[in-house]
Amino acid sequence: MREHVEKENVEFRYYEMPQGMPVLALLGEKWITEYGTDPMHFHNYLEIGYCYSGKGEMYFGEESVPYRADTVVVIPRNYPHRTQGIRGQIQKWEYLYVDSEKFLKEQFAREGYVADELIRRLHSRMFLITKDMDPYVGRKVRNLLDELREKKEFYREAVQGELRSLLLSLIRFNPGDSGQREVIYQNRYLGEILQIVEYMDGHYQDDIRMDDLMQICHMSETHFRRKFSEYMRITPGDYINLLRVKKVCELLHYTDCSIGDAGIQAGFQTDSALIRNFRKFTGTTPREWRKQTQKEIDNPMNYNISVLKGW
Repeated sequence: MREHVEKENVEFRYYEMPQGMPVLALLGEKWITEYGTDPMHFHNYLEIGYCYSGKGEMYFGEESVPYRADTVVVIPRNYPHRTQGIRGQIQKWEYLYVDSEKFLKEQFAREGYVADELIRRLHSRMFLITKDMDPYVGRKVRNLLDELREKKEFYREAVQGELRSLLLSLIRFNPGDSGQREVIYQNRYLGEILQIVEYMDGHYQDDIRMDDLMQICHMSETHFRRKFSEYMRITPGDYINLLRVKKVCELLHYTDCSIGDAGIQAGFQTDSALIRNFRKFTGTTPREWRKQTQKEIDNPMNYNISVLKGW
């Protein structure tokens, strides 16, 4: 009789960048807690975590590595992982989520081949850097967290410099000779689903057809739809429309383009599709959403759209 193996749930946690910034920080008392109940999950941006206190195991696929205080954890986007602390122990973490691909391409705009190599090295695998390995990397992470916490004069400019220095330091710790992601997926379908997610992230403004996705994942349409929904907790069509709604929100918030133009730029074929999906994910219409954001223009994170409630 075939043994039944219960499949581990994997969550997708979606974040938005603040307008005009390449990095988002999760700061404060919320991250002083007991770690260990978190399911396997992944993010849409590069994650850099800093452990101030505590110790435990960081799991990725079927592998694990120990961490302790003063450890920097670097996790590429779309890379499943979870944190398992010691039961009953309160730990303190803070996190940076970085749009590293866009940032590095802007920083090395005249040297595209350099940017591509840096991005490949940074995203090839998950890795940890302890204080014993290099005390300066942790210091750079803390400096960047403090800049984003205190927001002193010219902090945006300071963040750009601090972030560039930090990313280059991290890349030096990750030769990435193979250029391949070193993770073992518990279920072989997860890797294929994540390839689809990356494709959707880069092409949601296009007319994505199911045939395009089938060529990437090599599954039947029925099987693909079922597996995608299992792992992402959302259907493929809804995920694409979620990305489009996010783009519409950005355009309505930060530009004066019309609602119709925003929908076209985001990939919606008709006004009715735009309004229907916008209401589905935000609970309101594009017109009402724009009115509300105009009242709170200094807080671009007020309308964060998430696949899951997450953190």
